[in-house]
Amino acid sequence: MLSDFRKQELEDLAVSYVVLLLLFSNFELRNMPYVALAVFTAFVFHELAHRQVAKKYGYIAFYKRWDTGILIALLLGILGKMIFGHAIVFAALGAVYIYAPYQYWSDREAEGWISLSGPLANIMVGVVALILLKTVPLPIHAMVSLYYTSIVNFWIAFFNLLPFPPLDGYKVIKWNAGYWAVTIGVSYVLRSLV
Repeated sequence: MLSDFRKQELEDLAVSYVVLLLLFSNFELRNMPYVALAVFTAFVFHELAHRQVAKKYGYIAFYKRWDTGILIALLLGILGKMIFGHAIVFAALGAVYIYAPYQYWSDREAEGWISLSGPLANIMVGVVALILLKTVPLPIHAMVSLYYTSIVNFWIAFFNLLPFPPLDGYKVIKWNAGYWAVTIGVSYVLRSLV
């Protein structure tokens, strides 16, 4: 599977991952081991879902970081930490870009499913983590890691479903407002259960 990625795409994923790890750990080294799995599953699985569904529809798809978004995220995170004691998380650090070289029209349904696939991946990972957290007796370090994994995945799903461009929610609501409403509602409710 790694051979399917370009070197630049792997670098862009790694840079975005590290920035999100800094933000979700509140710039505190002691939090990073607990948040690492959460950010990996929330960010990488989200982007891989977009990429794989796009390929299923015949698109060429690759992740590209957005340097302006990374700068905004770091500045907001640092300012939030300095002013409020907790980083403000801005999670628009890049996107999976898709294109079909021989298709000259927009396929709203395909683009809707591609956009919805990332938040759906987050919801599924969050649910698995939440079930494990609530039902399996584990060491405290594993419990903390599962707590972060569930809450970060639900938050990433909710954030990405906000109906503003260029977020996933904007594309999903243009395609199917019912799917959008159910998915954003579920992600919000599940976050409250953690």
